[in-house]
Amino acid sequence: MPRDIAAPEGRPRTVYATSASKTFNIPGLRTGNMIIPDPELRAAMRQRLRSLDYYPNSLGMNMIEAAYSPEGAEWADAQIAHLDGNRRLFDDGVNAIPGARSMPLQSTFLAWVDFAGTGMASEEISARIRGAGIAAADGPTFGTGGETWMRFTIATQRRTLEQAVSRLQSAFSDLQ
Repeated sequence: MPRDIAAPEGRPRTVYATSASKTFNIPGLRTGNMIIPDPELRAAMRQRLRSLDYYPNSLGMNMIEAAYSPEGAEWADAQIAHLDGNRRLFDDGVNAIPGARSMPLQSTFLAWVDFAGTGMASEEISARIRGAGIAAADGPTFGTGGETWMRFTIATQRRTLEQAVSRLQSAFSDLQ
């Protein structure tokens, strides 16, 4: 629990909610946790969860224990290093495509690429990427302003990502 918070007067109403679900791919196991410094608020939350019949399960508790163990931390560090290597590989490959620009990642495994510099419409960009056998999310599905953007997942084996980057470069090779 943070010792200093931006608004100390808010401490009695503060609930710190965390989870290992995303990092360790264990959603659905009721493994989230809350740190509630105020004893009265903690008791009220405990009662509310009980009224909803919301209790931790043994599999979830075992998974959380493993996730927060030294071995779990070691695994997470290795994953971060792997994803960072994937990010560098992906960025270098995409940024070599004329008119394409990979947005710098901020602690995620989802890469955003702006193809505005190619002068292509979103339909053509998407068709080329699909034609290369790559599954990516069309930017327009995320709202206005995403017309020339595509979202790619880089959380995969390095060899798979190398092949995808090569196919992506081939799909836009006429721009060279």
